[in-house]
Amino acid sequence: MRLLPPAFLGVVALSVLSPGAGAQIRASEPASFSQTIDGTTMRIDYYRPRTRGRSPLFGHGSVVWEHIWTPGANWATKLTFQKPIEIDGVKVEPGTYSLWIEMDEKDFMPHEFFLEPDTLIYHTMGPPRADDQIRFPLTLESDAPFREVLTWDFEDIRSDGGTLALRWGTHRIAFDVKVEPSMRSTTTQEEAAPALGEFEGSFMNPENGEAGPSFGVRIYHEGDILHADWHDVEPMPQDTHEFFNALDMWLLPGGADGWFIPGESYEPGVLRETWAGYFMEFEIVDGVGQSFLMRDDLDQIIMRGKRVN
Repeated sequence: MRLLPPAFLGVVALSVLSPGAGAQIRASEPASFSQTIDGTTMRIDYYRPRTRGRSPLFGHGSVVWEHIWTPGANWATKLTFQKPIEIDGVKVEPGTYSLWIEMDEKDFMPHEFFLEPDTLIYHTMGPPRADDQIRFPLTLESDAPFREVLTWDFEDIRSDGGTLALRWGTHRIAFDVKVEPSMRSTTTQEEAAPALGEFEGSFMNPENGEAGPSFGVRIYHEGDILHADWHDVEPMPQDTHEFFNALDMWLLPGGADGWFIPGESYEPGVLRETWAGYFMEFEIVDGVGQSFLMRDDLDQIIMRGKRVN
């Protein structure tokens, strides 16, 4: 019998083992998602169980879960973020946490959610209560549209946070998440003073510098917010015309006297977004803004105006 060299035997062994060595079909497949809000990125890594016809999922007669359950399967579900956030009003320091739900002993329904600093925990080895855990009461809704596969997602996003929700079957658990703002949206009376009043102006064509449709804008300070209320906008393309007439623009401090960053608000007291790279600059004489320019992210003048009152 001819002996084959060891190196050749190794290649044969790899060719036989390789197809199955890295392949694995799981009942609960791994998944992850991330969401960035105002510079804070939050990521959830989890395994996604399916209902597979099991009903009810919670309560008497339900599938038998552990008394402490990770909202996922296999290894503990993990949440990672690099800046402080708030969950339902509780401040949480940056890091990685495993997520757990504690069941009510009487009805065996989810009643408390907590973050655990230890992240490498198998789903049947729920951690005991400890002082370094961060706990929140939760509300379980049971009339949501059916979801076969357990899903974590941000259902809505604001400039300062959003609603993080767990969905599975007809169940939904939601948490209000807030992030630290990257810029200040409020203005002091002193900062706002040069910009207050009535202005009239025109949109500018940045390619040739010619004036376009005209407008009026009233700038006022209310509740620590500097607002720019557009009115008498000359006919423009329909979508743009309606946009400016409905727009509640906030002017955020821009880091220098008379400089402001524009932002949009469509709900009272809620800033939806800022116009990245845009600035509104006021020419100030004796503490009063006499005129302004609006520049875009290419430093082109797209609006100009002057005080009328």
